[in-house]
Amino acid sequence: MRRHSSSSAMRPLLVVSSASADEDTVYDDDDTVPMSRSRTSTSIYDAPYWKFLDDETEELRRFRTTSTYATYNNFLFEQAGESAEYLPDVGYRPWLAALGGFSAQFCSFGYMNVIGVFQTYYENNQLADLSPSTISWIGSIQTFILALGGLFAGRMCDMYGPRWLTIPGCIFLTVGVSTTAVCTEYYQFILAQGVCSAFGASLLFYATTAAITGWFSVHRGLAFGVAASGASFGGIALPFLFDSVVRAYSFKAAVFCVGALLFFFAAIAAIVTTSRIPPSGHEPYQFVHFYLKPYLDPVFALVTLSLSLTYLGLFVPFAFIASHALSNGITQSSAFHLVAYLNAGSFAGRLFSGMASDKIGKFSVFFLVTLMSGLVVLPFWYVVNEEAWIVVVAVFYGFASGGVLAMYPALVAQISPVKEIGTRLGSLSAAIAFGALASLPIAGALVSNNNGKPDFSAMQLYAGIVMIAGAGMAMIAKARGTRGNLFAKE
Repeated sequence: MRRHSSSSAMRPLLVVSSASADEDTVYDDDDTVPMSRSRTSTSIYDAPYWKFLDDETEELRRFRTTSTYATYNNFLFEQAGESAEYLPDVGYRPWLAALGGFSAQFCSFGYMNVIGVFQTYYENNQLADLSPSTISWIGSIQTFILALGGLFAGRMCDMYGPRWLTIPGCIFLTVGVSTTAVCTEYYQFILAQGVCSAFGASLLFYATTAAITGWFSVHRGLAFGVAASGASFGGIALPFLFDSVVRAYSFKAAVFCVGALLFFFAAIAAIVTTSRIPPSGHEPYQFVHFYLKPYLDPVFALVTLSLSLTYLGLFVPFAFIASHALSNGITQSSAFHLVAYLNAGSFAGRLFSGMASDKIGKFSVFFLVTLMSGLVVLPFWYVVNEEAWIVVVAVFYGFASGGVLAMYPALVAQISPVKEIGTRLGSLSAAIAFGALASLPIAGALVSNNNGKPDFSAMQLYAGIVMIAGAGMAMIAKARGTRGNLFAKE
């Protein structure tokens, strides 16, 4: 396509075309006549001229919502500069990407969200001779591999596209969960559940997350909320499925059923996920350039520090709320259901935070839900002992923590160039992976024995304090990015 010979060669262009028309008409941002033609037909838009700005302008919103032709297939933006990188969320393909993200998060964070069910079952069955802190390394390594996998998956997605990751991810996840069903030794659970299934889940998560970022602009927060709600849906369905099958049949049958359900959703993610951004192709591996250079951006570095602190405590209630309930006389079945209640709250939190972030800003919502996570743990979970109140704590903590997990990919997307989002997401995730690795063993070691009964007080204090600190660091990051304007919509 021929470029306009104006003083600014990098001004954005808009191409408007119709599936039933024969011609695309291209308008410059300050001309009222067509500047070039790529085919022969008439434009579907009657106005003499059109402007395109970085995000969806009021004019663009009016055109997109009133024109019967405004679909992805006939609404094409040409990238002529940094301000034109994003295609507004038009048509069905962006929402297919969101469906892929929903399915992938069902398999990744949805599976990881039920680590409390497995932790409690292992403590009373196959690994009853080991301490809770030792057993918690299974879930901790699972979280670590899921996060650390972004270091590899993010860059691979930028270079080759999501399909090269979603299909292997489906295979690794299915093999890992299936082999968990036949494990009997501690190291076998580490390899199958902690490493293999987590690596597959990591490939699925990062591939679909990067794809969503490219397909959405105005409703990106909502799209991430919809995708993240898949984790909550998985966290609701999997505990009930596991508990009902394990009581009726066996642990092996229960895990095979879980694996079959995860394979179904992983296959959906592999089929429907595509990328709008063309893959960059193979590039020489430059660790410093790809993974360390982003930290020269102080806002990115502060966001990473905030998430690292938050991850030190975020998954502690997921892993130990069932064990805490058991120590207070609640039955094993009811304790397993607590994990489902927690994830039900998380479902609402992920959707709400996604929608709210499009209105009041992603930094603001991330700060609020992170602070709420710490405050639910520290004053409330710390003092409750009765089943009804533990259920209330589980639901509210699920709501807050769900918002945290929904917001952090959107935060990275907001402060990153579009073609580096996968790489930057992987770089950040690799950093917070070490917080996730240390989190559960530290929490397990803080569980003391009080006259033969587990005492979770020190663990609850630890989890609440580090999450409140993470919220404070998020506010510092926003202040740095907005030059002190804490009320800015960012």
